Amino acid sequence: MGRRVTFTEAQVRRAVKAAREVDPQSVIEVTKEGVIRILPAAPKRSAQNEVDSWFDGQS
Repeated sequence: MGRRVTFTEAQVRRAVKAAREVDPQSVIEVTKEGVIRILPAAPKRSAQNEVDSWFDGQS
């Protein structure tokens, strides 16, 4: 079985600070298994164009 990874508070703070500098809206997860995930924020849905609106109305 693998060794559990531990982070110091300073290491987590540095990772969060670096992620926020790149993308202030990023999602940061720290798991019990010792994994730090930095994910981009969910893309904002742009307003539909005419074609998309037309297809949505074809049900």
